[in-house]
Amino acid sequence: MAGVFATFLAELEARTAIEDCLKRFARAVDRQDWAAAREMYHQDAWDDHGFFKGPPDAFLAHIEKLHEQQDHSMHFNTNVLIEFQSKERAFVETYVLVLQRFADKRVTASARYLDRFEKRNGRWAVVHRTLVFGDMVPEPLKEAVKFPPEFTVQKHDMTDALYSLRKQP
Repeated sequence: MAGVFATFLAELEARTAIEDCLKRFARAVDRQDWAAAREMYHQDAWDDHGFFKGPPDAFLAHIEKLHEQQDHSMHFNTNVLIEFQSKERAFVETYVLVLQRFADKRVTASARYLDRFEKRNGRWAVVHRTLVFGDMVPEPLKEAVKFPPEFTVQKHDMTDALYSLRKQP
């Protein structure tokens, strides 16, 4: 949406704050720094990762247990597209590539975060996140990747969740 901010600098500051939030979260998860990861979310936020749907504290407790089984984890955020709906609200689509290693396998996954960010008390943070799965490749690959029916799976057309989720209030 053009013209939301009075100046380019104000828009650039908002964009930088949002992108820094995404980067700090990736680092925190990969380093298992759950307190730092919690800072990405507002208190009343909701996270839909397919395998978990709920508030951030419960989500982070859940993935903390998953990460205990991993030897390596690295999240790469790319193609961050920020669409400002107002000076305090943005819809953010972030492509993510995840590399993880366990004792018996390596997993490469691609996905997108569809985040609704809000600025409250001077701080940009997530109020709603949906993880949209694109691909997942375990090595060695023994069978095709199958997602549970409750996952939001990426579509290669305009029926993708992006188009409906970014229109929601």
